[in-house]
Amino acid sequence: MVIFFYRENDNGLHRLRDTWDKGTLEYAYEVIRVWEQRRQPVITAKLVGLYPLLPLMKGENEQETPEQVLKECVNVVQEVEDESLQLDLLAVMAIMAGGRFPEKLVLSMIRRETVMESPIFQEWVKEERAGAKAEGKAEGKAEGKAEAICKYLEVRFGLAAQELQRQVRGISSLDELNRIINNIYTTGTIEEAQAVVLGTRN
Repeated sequence: MVIFFYRENDNGLHRLRDTWDKGTLEYAYEVIRVWEQRRQPVITAKLVGLYPLLPLMKGENEQETPEQVLKECVNVVQEVEDESLQLDLLAVMAIMAGGRFPEKLVLSMIRRETVMESPIFQEWVKEERAGAKAEGKAEGKAEGKAEAICKYLEVRFGLAAQELQRQVRGISSLDELNRIINNIYTTGTIEEAQAVVLGTRN
């Protein structure tokens, strides 16, 4: 199992904890500094799972240019026979290489279209879109509840409730809006309404 950390994300403890509903699992790991490793042994041993890290490793020629590094790494991946795996490796390699080389250079060596055709990249896009859709629905519900509260405040208290309406529109938590909407209709004064919005009403 390989876990990749950027230097700034390594906690220095060399241990990880994963907790889920059935328990907790702790990992201890050995640190291997990728930038201190040479590419050739990985290529010779055909450690395909490590190919995306090749651009971060040392070459045999200490004077090699970034273009030479990326060209060699891309050529190695292109020798992988499984086309889907090849696309996935290139997509992840592009991300990894972007931490060391300019984006423009990386995309000149690994075409954007190649990255987008990767099955793993397409799965990331699906997950991102699903998350955005769910977030959008939640935001829509929150906006609807906030507007319902504001409409009541406007009808019930008129201009005196303008500042309170502004505060309500600034609330994004559905739980908080539900709490307000369950109590706001029993208020008889602007002070009581304000206490409900601020959560200070008994």
